[in-house]
Order: sequence, then C-alpha cells, then structure tokens
Amino acid sequence: MAKNSRKKRKTRKKSSFISKKKIALVLLACFSAFAIVYGVNYFNLVQSEKTSDKETQVLMDKMKKMLQDEKKRLEIAPKTTKIKEIKKLPPITKKVKQKKIEKETHLSEVQDYKNSIAKNKPKIPLHVEKKKDYEGKPKLAIIIDDVAFAHQTRLIKKIPFKVSPSFFPPTKRHPDTVELSHGFKFMMIHLPTQAQSYGRPEPETLNIGDSLSTIRKRISKIKQWFPNIKYYNNHTGSKFTADYTSVDRLMRVMREENLHFVDSRTTAKTKAPEIAKKYGLKLYSRDVFIDNDIDKNLIKKQLKKAVSIAKRRGYAVAIGHPHENTLKVLIGAKELLKDVELVYLKDL
Repeated sequence: MAKNSRKKRKTRKKSSFISKKKIALVLLACFSAFAIVYGVNYFNLVQSEKTSDKETQVLMDKMKKMLQDEKKRLEIAPKTTKIKEIKKLPPITKKVKQKKIEKETHLSEVQDYKNSIAKNKPKIPLHVEKKKDYEGKPKLAIIIDDVAFAHQTRLIKKIPFKVSPSFFPPTKRHPDTVELSHGFKFMMIHLPTQAQSYGRPEPETLNIGDSLSTIRKRISKIKQWFPNIKYYNNHTGSKFTADYTSVDRLMRVMREENLHFVDSRTTAKTKAPEIAKKYGLKLYSRDVFIDNDIDKNLIKKQLKKAVSIAKRRGYAVAIGHPHENTLKVLIGAKELLKDVELVYLKDL
C-alpha cells in the first residue's frame, strides 16, 4: 500500500511538472509570436512614415518651386508685356479668318483682270469720255471693293478723305453688309457676276445665259436690302461683261430701276461701253487697280498713276480692296494725293 501511494504521488508530481512545463512553453510561444508580430508592424509603420515623409517633402518642394516661378513671372510680366497691344490683338480664330478672307478677296477682280489680260494682249482703252478743260483740281474717285466685314469698315472710316465703299449683298458668309453700309454717307453695291476663272463665286452670282427675269429678280432683291444705293459695280465678271447679251439685259434692268453701272473692267473684251452708249447711259470705268500687288510701295506707285491720269484727263477712277496694307496706305496718303480732289464716285 505504501509503495502504491508513493508511486501515485510520483506520477502526480511528474504530470504536474509536465503540465506546468507545457503551459510555460505555450506562453513562451505566444509571447514570441506577439513580439514578432509587434516587431513587424512597428517596422512597417516606421517605413511607411519614412515614405510618407519623403512624399510630403517632394510635394512641398514642388509647391515651393511653383510659387517661386509664379513670383518670377509676375515680376517679369510688367516689363515685357504692353497692355495696349494686347487689347488690339484679335482672337486667334478671327486673325486666321481675316488672313483667309484677304487671300480670297485678292483673288477676285484683280486675278480676274490678270487672267483676262494674259489671254487678251491688246491695250485696254479708257472707256470714259475725256475732258480737256476742267475747273479746279482734277478729281479722283477711289472705290473699295469686296467690303463685307466690320473690321474692314472700321479701317475704311479712318481714311481722312472721301472713298466709295462697295458692299457685297448679304450671304451666310457675310450676313451684316446691310447694317455695315449704314455708317457711310455714300456707298455702292458690289454685284457678283460670272468670272472667266474664279473658284469661289458668291451665292446668286449673275451668269451668262441668265434670263432678263432672273436678273430683274436679283436686282429687285438687292434693292430691298439697299433701297438708297444707286451705283453698282461688278465683282469679278470677266466672262459676264464680255458677253453682249448678258450685259444688255443687266443694263436694261439698271435703266428700269434708275440705277447706274460702273464697269470694274476685269476684261479687255468688256461690252459695257458699247451697250451704255446704246441705251444712252452714263458709264464710269476703272482706270487703275491700286493693289495689283499688296506691297505698300507698289500700292503707292499705283496711286501716283491714278493721280497722273486724273491730271491728264480731269478725273480718274481707282479701285482697291480692303486688304490691311491697302487701307493703311490710304489712311496715310493725304500728302501723296494733295494734287487731286478726292470725291465720291457720284460727284465725278
């Protein structure tokens, strides 16, 4: 019995020791795991803080640089920027559009005329009755063709003497010509007529073969827009004005409506003088294109030529276009034209 009791006590002690040892191991394992997890998390936290600090520093550096650049720009801007010039600059779209328009308008009467001269070598006669004697200064009428936009009329109004702007009938491309014409004491209609070779005719251009009725309707419609304008000159028209029947029909309508036709003379074969004589109508014709070339010096040269014709005959008719160079030359041409009296076409 004594032996059995001793064995039992030894067994209890042994199992108790084992259980305590196991518990200690488990606790140690748990502590180690906790320490490892804590260590990993702490390491990650430290690393993320370092990364965050770096990103924050980079961002702060960028913002600091932007502020420095902006400060430099504001310090430099007043010295290099002229506020008045900025106000004068049109939006880019308008500038591009204006250049395109100038290129197109320069290919209108002038190009039509050049093409005609290339095909017809004979000298073009002057189709206005000559005056040997006249009182006072010789007279010069300058017509500005192709007028269609507000930026053109603004420059035309700066010309310090009388000029005769010739307006296109309104279209979708230039819808404001009626309104723009109201700012002038005297103006004309720039009547689109068929060219020998011109790729961009205006809507409702009069063509050879158009009936009397068609021409009458077209003129009637233009009169509704511009009831007070009495003088019409042809836009392009080298083919139309060289066709006897077409010009005859147009002049008949002009006579019916009490209107006056001015021949832009875009062809050497124009029939306008012959038919004007047939109907007993007074006809004025262009003597000089002042902007065959839009170089300023060449424009001045053409103006001198117009003055010379006016002195020789008593008056002359010159035609220009609303190119910026043409209008700027005219704005400063008072001294160049001092020997002639600048008049509206109706006052020749």
